[in-house]
Amino acid sequence: MANKFTAFLDNFFGGVTNPKGNLGDFQHAQRLYIDNAMRLAPKTKFLSFVNFNLTSSALRNLPKLDNAHLAELNMLVKSFDMPQYRASVDTKNQYNRKKNVQTRIDYQPSTLTMHDDNFGITTMLMEAYYRYYYRDSNISDISATYDPRSTYKEENGRSYRFGLDNDKMVPFFRNIKLYQFSRHEYTEFTLVNPIISQWGHDSMDQTDGTGLAENKMVVEYEAVLYDRGTVGEDSPATFATRHYDSTPSPLGVEGGGVASLFGGGGVLDGASTTLRKIADGDFFGALITGANTIRNGEKLTFDSIKQEGIGILTGAVIDAIKDPGGVPNVNFAKSNGNGGSGDTTEALDPVDTPSTEQRAAKVAAAQAANGVGP
Repeated sequence: MANKFTAFLDNFFGGVTNPKGNLGDFQHAQRLYIDNAMRLAPKTKFLSFVNFNLTSSALRNLPKLDNAHLAELNMLVKSFDMPQYRASVDTKNQYNRKKNVQTRIDYQPSTLTMHDDNFGITTMLMEAYYRYYYRDSNISDISATYDPRSTYKEENGRSYRFGLDNDKMVPFFRNIKLYQFSRHEYTEFTLVNPIISQWGHDSMDQTDGTGLAENKMVVEYEAVLYDRGTVGEDSPATFATRHYDSTPSPLGVEGGGVASLFGGGGVLDGASTTLRKIADGDFFGALITGANTIRNGEKLTFDSIKQEGIGILTGAVIDAIKDPGGVPNVNFAKSNGNGGSGDTTEALDPVDTPSTEQRAAKVAAAQAANGVGP
């Protein structure tokens, strides 16, 4: 008894003075990236959105595009550059004392790449921009207008206008808003007074059987405004209003649920969801979730509940007895004293040694037989 008590004290003080033992795990990364609902985890690049806001004068140049097509235009942006800044800094010298002084800020151009869709929505946008600012694109009859010597003919005292002589004083874009999504929230970057410095269509190649056609534009802007909000239908504007699958998932209780007692879409989850909908006054939704919950509950049997409980217990046991550090087929021996050969790390033969899952299953089965399990 004294030896066991001494060993307990040795392990206790060893854990206090050397908590990680001989091998540290990945808790630092877990604490940083996973804790607090992954608050500090890196954002993914594919969760993004773009909103083109055109002036009323520009919209008159797009008679074929209604509000639905304009919403689709926002969805056809496949990639874009987030705002980038560059400050000009001068170093002043006062009796060899250095002082850095900001003199200006430059906004780096943003490149937006769009799908060249079959309907031609993104191509129409570029065509409308070209026609809006440049008179040449609005000349319809090239044979009657262009002259090899002077480019434009003069007939009956009439001269044709060209270039930027297009009577456009109002900008084409009111603004362009870029969005980054994460955890049901968005960060908004508004490009103020955007103007396109370069735009064009893709190259064609009959030998390319896998490539997708693109339209690309480079946007200059004068300032950037920041904002944040909650992601939802039409928040940001036009998001999730067209071609968005709003049908509940069959794994969730609103879409049918699953025949299990625990977990998402199970009977307990369905019951809590139904009560919450009743409290919120959504009686029709409560009727649907309640009916799905009753139907899933009728499919439950004692054996299925028992197996589900054993599965949960097995997972808990596996998590409890997993090898520290996650090194497979390696036994990390526990110390029974102050040191010595008992602190060595020994590799086990994978053929003669049961796996972690097999050991956990045996423990779970023994506990279930003794009445400890569900």
